[in-house]
Amino acid sequence: MKKYEAPGVYVTELNSFPNTVVQVPTSVAVFVGYTETAIVDGKDVTGIPVRISSMSEFEARFGVGPMFRFDFSLQDGKPALDLEEASRFNLHAAMGLFFENGGHGCWILSVGCYGAGEPVLVKSVEDFGEPVWRELAKLQEPSVIVIPDAVLLSSEDYKTVSNRCLAHCTDLQNRFAIVDVFDGNRERTLDENDVISGKSGLRTLLAAEDMSFAAAYYPWLNTSHFGAGSITFENVSAGTRKAFFEHVGQETAIQANESRKAAFDKAVKSLEGDDISEEEKCTTHKIMRGLSKRYNELLSQAVKAVSVMPPSGALAGAYAATDAQDGVWKAPANLSLNSVVSPCVSISDAEQEDLNTPLDGKAVNAIRSFPERGNVVWGARTLDGNSSEWRYVNIRRTAIMLEQSIKAALDPFVFAPNTAPTWLMVKSVIENFLNGLWKQGALAGASSEDAYGVEVGLGTTMTGADVQAGCMNVVVKVSLLRPAEFIVLSFQQKVRKG
Repeated sequence: MKKYEAPGVYVTELNSFPNTVVQVPTSVAVFVGYTETAIVDGKDVTGIPVRISSMSEFEARFGVGPMFRFDFSLQDGKPALDLEEASRFNLHAAMGLFFENGGHGCWILSVGCYGAGEPVLVKSVEDFGEPVWRELAKLQEPSVIVIPDAVLLSSEDYKTVSNRCLAHCTDLQNRFAIVDVFDGNRERTLDENDVISGKSGLRTLLAAEDMSFAAAYYPWLNTSHFGAGSITFENVSAGTRKAFFEHVGQETAIQANESRKAAFDKAVKSLEGDDISEEEKCTTHKIMRGLSKRYNELLSQAVKAVSVMPPSGALAGAYAATDAQDGVWKAPANLSLNSVVSPCVSISDAEQEDLNTPLDGKAVNAIRSFPERGNVVWGARTLDGNSSEWRYVNIRRTAIMLEQSIKAALDPFVFAPNTAPTWLMVKSVIENFLNGLWKQGALAGASSEDAYGVEVGLGTTMTGADVQAGCMNVVVKVSLLRPAEFIVLSFQQKVRKG
């Protein structure tokens, strides 16, 4: 107490609010993958997590999407533009889906830069090595982790990266992984080549000590992220571009009209040489679009190819939207996805049974299309589907929120006297937090006693030896909300008498 020596009136401010539990963020995602560049304030931030809050900020710091490359070919007389997989990188488009589906602030960790123009970066599992996981472990804020580029590696490298991600979440116990299915744009074959249960399927590739810290979603999505102008003749590889123009130029509508043919030939000739401005390229593209149906059809085909995306980015955004609107305790399911045209694979009720309740428990959540409802997330299970405790995504994520929030609130009590007044204060702080959540509908129970309980003290959670050893044991019990996954309706026809 302050020592008063001069006569007078002194005012002392008392703390009316004791230590409280502050709910930790639940939907701050961290995205790991390849970017065009990684320069922030003139500094290379490759391998260093950076926080952003919008798509424009992402592009200002990490650039735009890759320059997709297509090889033109005639297959059985049919023209085709085949995407060069080396030119595909998913992170930029995944970020777009994240923000379009309700995402907000997030972290970006670039593992390498593909640069502008021709892709020169070769994707490698080494890019996702231990330095990446050490950097991620330093971050306290993220609670969701997404690696949309993992599916672009080989199946063995995908296995390595995905299992390292699951181990990372299990070790830290403060974040949840959204996993994409390798080759998830393919239909199931239900044999050894099946993308879910085959020899190189998800259930074979994923194996972790605790599977409850992750959820998988199938299938991939046909998105509307890329517009009609996203692909031009510039995306056709230099080695096949001449054949591409020759095929387009053979179109009847061009050959039968001298003025159209002359305009087409002039447009192609304008591309000769090395010093061609972007304005000239843009003008040529517009002329081609106006002259040739073949040109437009082939580019539309190419846009559809790059628009096929793994769903993790969209799901991370949907998690954020659900958390903001209803709370982390609400299952992120029965949600419509924005910027999605359709799932790549149509799934029936019978087909979903194996996805949802497999014998090994590695449940995969379906994304389905329903009439008048659109494209809907139709599952809310973790990869630990056989666990009665951690079967549901919202249960695991709510538990993470509770554990991390209470853990942070108890930090001020470290080195406090391990005595009854401290135990009472700890119990009061936690109970006040849980009571607030119960009133919000986060916990199940008709009364607070049914919803939660906190125990701490000598003879209940601690022995004299614990106190002597400097241990304070706190037991928190909560009744978490479980989603109504199966709703059974029974109908009986009442027969009118008389």
